Amino acid sequence: MARTTDVTEDPPVTRPPVAPATTLPSQRAAGFGRGFDSLRVRNFRWFWIAYVFSFFAMQMDMLARGWLVYDLTGSGVRLGLVSLGMGLPMLVVAPVAGVLADRFPKRNLIILSQTLAALMTLALALLIATHAVRFWHVMLTSFLFGTAFSFSMPARQSIISELVDRSQVLNAVALGSGAMNLARVAAPAIAGLLVALVSMAGVYFAMVALQALGVAILFLLPRDTRPRGEGAPAKRPMRIQADLLEGFRYVRRTPVLMTLITLAFIPVLFGMPFQMLMPIFAKDVLGVGAAGLGYLLSASGVGAILGSFLIASFGDFRHKGWLLIGAGVGFGVALILFALTTNFGLALWWMAVVGLTSTGYMSMNNTMVQIYAADAMRGRVISMLMMTWGLMPLGALPLGALAERAGAPLAVVVGGAVVAGSIALWAVARPTLRRLR
Repeated sequence: MARTTDVTEDPPVTRPPVAPATTLPSQRAAGFGRGFDSLRVRNFRWFWIAYVFSFFAMQMDMLARGWLVYDLTGSGVRLGLVSLGMGLPMLVVAPVAGVLADRFPKRNLIILSQTLAALMTLALALLIATHAVRFWHVMLTSFLFGTAFSFSMPARQSIISELVDRSQVLNAVALGSGAMNLARVAAPAIAGLLVALVSMAGVYFAMVALQALGVAILFLLPRDTRPRGEGAPAKRPMRIQADLLEGFRYVRRTPVLMTLITLAFIPVLFGMPFQMLMPIFAKDVLGVGAAGLGYLLSASGVGAILGSFLIASFGDFRHKGWLLIGAGVGFGVALILFALTTNFGLALWWMAVVGLTSTGYMSMNNTMVQIYAADAMRGRVISMLMMTWGLMPLGALPLGALAERAGAPLAVVVGGAVVAGSIALWAVARPTLRRLR
């Protein structure tokens, strides 16, 4: 792994060396049977289980919190405010969290942030159980929960490269994505059942239990997962502003990372906001109502799970750049085809393809950023990827305005065309992107 931050040229076509935390040289071949190879690494296996508990709790919270807010206020605007409160910290906290992830043991940062999230969930559970909950309680805990999540994500993503061998990073990232997408499909259904069969407070106490289990499992990881000799960044005094600027300069001077992070922004700004228009498609375009909306979202989730495990099965193959390009262009094309269909069966199919290609694209992008980022800078580089999600509302606003003026199908067609066209143009303009391995 290169240790300098003054990279001015594209990396060579040969694979960049990465200091492995665990070496399993026999696991480089592709094949669906090898789709769980990184789980053979003990430390990653514990991390992945904790990851599952954490994301199940987070996805349960999304359903329960929305239901709670609407039950308290009956206001769609306040639903939006709660969502904004959880998303805004990503823009401010993630860069600072990236600096901390490069300075301190990542395991400890994840434990701290997840413990804070569990305490916020417990506080809300007690307020609900005692019938003392008010909207401002939900708003405040949403902001604090979003802050804790933003604080943990750079460490949570960048620790993967410290737990597995370089040849297993793609597999590990894809399995993490698979866990997240599995939670996205299953957790809301579980939360809905608990609300109906137990109570809203019961849902939140269940989330506290999941978060606490995740924290307990993380204590099974070594205190510091960095390979021996990788503690250099902590030897000089930490200066948040200077370290932030150093991270941005490093990315700007490293063409491959600048390209990958730019390509992470495009789908988030122009592709992913299609989700907010799904109720319009279900009600006005396809005429399938709320039940049909659930099927459409489930189809996307199932496609995302399939995409995650398909990517995980590829192993350390040699044409990652081409797969990134193909998945990105495929995501844009699938959005266009979904927007143009008025047949519900075809719409379900294209939603599954949207889920598969978008997840494949993001998994590949995340993997290559981890591979090409220097060890001492990885936390800050990952934090820039995390910031892209905080910018999603910027893409949602113009897409929503276009949908209101010209209809949701045209808005999604435009978004899909921008995604597919931009990624295709980058592939033509940057031959290095096609050669990434």
